[in-house]
Amino acid sequence: MSITPLTYPTNGYKNIAFVETKEPSLFLVNNVLSTREWLPLTGITLPLTLIPGNIIAPIKEEPPIEVAIELIVERTINSLVQEIAREEKYSLRPEKKRPWSIKTRRPFRGKIDKVEITFRERIELAERVARELGSPYETLNSGKRGRPPVYDVIRLAAAILVKGMLSFVDLSTELKNIKYDMTVDGSKRYPCSSELHIVFQKIPKEWLDAALQRLDELSVFEFSKFDETLDIFVIDGSALTGVTLMEREVAMIVRLIREYFEYQATIRTTTNTIRGLKDHSNKISDIIPLLPESSMVLADSEFDVEENYRNAEAAHIDLQVKQKKGDVHKSRRKAARLRFDKKKYRKRKLGERPFGNIEVRRSRCYYKKQGNKLKGAILIACDHNIIAYFKNKAWCDLFVLTTKT
Repeated sequence: MSITPLTYPTNGYKNIAFVETKEPSLFLVNNVLSTREWLPLTGITLPLTLIPGNIIAPIKEEPPIEVAIELIVERTINSLVQEIAREEKYSLRPEKKRPWSIKTRRPFRGKIDKVEITFRERIELAERVARELGSPYETLNSGKRGRPPVYDVIRLAAAILVKGMLSFVDLSTELKNIKYDMTVDGSKRYPCSSELHIVFQKIPKEWLDAALQRLDELSVFEFSKFDETLDIFVIDGSALTGVTLMEREVAMIVRLIREYFEYQATIRTTTNTIRGLKDHSNKISDIIPLLPESSMVLADSEFDVEENYRNAEAAHIDLQVKQKKGDVHKSRRKAARLRFDKKKYRKRKLGERPFGNIEVRRSRCYYKKQGNKLKGAILIACDHNIIAYFKNKAWCDLFVLTTKT
């Protein structure tokens, strides 16, 4: 009796195909890895979670090589079996209730997750960005009437960039604790909370937008040595919970709920940084100027709008939208449905990480004015990008380009 083995085809992103004509660069991990650190590498099924993609790493001689090979084979087989079982189980559910089943956390746990970033390091990076952008607003000079400025505007702007979720009182205290001198004459005075709030109101939103983009570019520079595709973005909406209460009718009953501020974020998946932050909308016209040409943008069905496809086509952007169910009648939506690539769209999960990071930090919106709410949200995004930069730098410093022999 002959037995015909059953085959289970895996997802497209697991297929291996050598289509590149140039030889990929090989990077050496600048650290000796323990079994706990290198073994999870065998369970990665989404290449974008590991950049660079071609690495060689020294490992500790904890298990003999025969045992190490057995661990790798066992881990790989278990990973494939679990993935097949998950696919079969979740295929029975409606599409909206299916989980992503993608690992988005980087390997080498403990190497970069526990990077300690001091407040001085954060403000020095913010000052570097502020000096590149220049003064956010004009001040009176010695040739005009009025009091001469006491504080350096660039350093004041840097202090605002690291505010994040700190109150102005706490920000003033932190500046005093690290003795961050912002005076023009070196008298070592420190601004109070009211002075910092005035500076926050003076700084225009456009300057904060530019600072947010620059912080994103600093992380991109760290990843540039890997020669990987970095211009993949996710556009999505979220909200910050406020501290005041408002009346809202829920189930025909008036209830008190917390006020919230909705926003739209553009996230670079590779670096886990926020490229731009706007008022909530389902249109992409405002974010197109922020994106490099030939970028890929991943969005959910909220952005399934004819205008978005037209704007993306004009800007040479690959817009991948998970369209709503039903027939489509407009030409661009029909073409977009045909171009939709599920393999590309699966990477949209990576764009959820900044929202989770911000939520873990218990970020809130306690500003009253609408304009200040958006600026406050941008400052939270700037703080996120600063933290992401140091983690990205620690990650990229783990790898050294090997020389070809």
